[in-house]
Amino acid sequence: MEYKEHSTLLGQVSTLNNHYKKINELTGENFNIFRILKLESSEVRLHSAFLASLLNPHGSHGQKDAFLNLFVKAFCYKNNTIDTKSCIVEIEKHTGFISPDGTEGGRIDILIMDRFGNQIIVENKIYAGDQLNQLVRYNKSSPNADLVYLTLDGKAPHTKSFGNLKIDEHFKCYSYRSDILTWLENCRKEVAIFPIVRESITQYINLIKYLTNQTVNQNMENELHHLLKLNLEPAFTIADNLDQTLIKVYEDYFIALKATCNKIGLQCYSSVDFDKNYTGIWISKDTWRYVNIGFQFHSYDKELRYGIIKKNNKEPLPQDLLKSISGISNNSSKVDVWWPWYRKLEEPFNNWSKFQAWKAITDGGMEKVMVEKIKELLSQTKQMKL
Repeated sequence: MEYKEHSTLLGQVSTLNNHYKKINELTGENFNIFRILKLESSEVRLHSAFLASLLNPHGSHGQKDAFLNLFVKAFCYKNNTIDTKSCIVEIEKHTGFISPDGTEGGRIDILIMDRFGNQIIVENKIYAGDQLNQLVRYNKSSPNADLVYLTLDGKAPHTKSFGNLKIDEHFKCYSYRSDILTWLENCRKEVAIFPIVRESITQYINLIKYLTNQTVNQNMENELHHLLKLNLEPAFTIADNLDQTLIKVYEDYFIALKATCNKIGLQCYSSVDFDKNYTGIWISKDTWRYVNIGFQFHSYDKELRYGIIKKNNKEPLPQDLLKSISGISNNSSKVDVWWPWYRKLEEPFNNWSKFQAWKAITDGGMEKVMVEKIKELLSQTKQMKL
């Protein structure tokens, strides 16, 4: 009986999903300019820039401080009196070079300051990891500022970032998933009769829903909520077992990938753990002394990059090898001593929090892409002593 309930629920959800897929195709609901331009994970070029443009009382949106006032009411917790009409909004505000202990300097993602010096500091995290003493140095630069720590899901930062600071006293955690979405929806109400601004905000709202695994279509969301409400027990059973199911799917995938790598003379290792940052899959040869080929997540199960990574040992890369690797074409602009060459894996393969990536894992698409990337790097480094 229990199996039948689960099967019925899954069938109903599948039917609902297919129905709204067709509706979304007909209405253009899937069209999103930010995703088309591949900006969805860009903290600076998209998220900080877009938020700052709305918050700017002198912005081209023409609404003066209406959006900023809504933000102050929703996010400021220290009861500072902010003169919103006089505020200046800056992104990537340079506060000096970062000191060796990480307690001074850096770049503030979004800085809002009024004519009296009252400040709001927003540390904006989409997929990036926390830096040593990052929140400590921002608090030190302006102890009375409302320090907003903003992430997709509202999780607290790593302790290395805030040290002895206290959550909800020195800084406060907010999420895109609920807090920013609510603010954006309130902003959209302010511009109901201004179609260009309204639809720009709508596009961004839809992107945030995509990034936080929420249904874009409101009617579908309402129907889905109703369906799950009527089937709470099987819904919980399915939800409770999804993570373990995905782990088993990954294990089968890795066995197949490892076998393929072995056939072309490569060793394949896995450290994937979706509860941790910086885990992944590593490709190596016995003859490689300095580096591996790596596929590494930079935000739990998201932001999967691939490239050539220094082995985890104290031996530095020889300068001639470092120069040769970093000189391979199409290199990222942000390489470092650990990743002398890397690229972000393209969508949908780089975000394993989405169904599309798991579809590729199960239908062979993911393995095909990874093996192609491995062979490309082997070809480009075949004259190098790795």
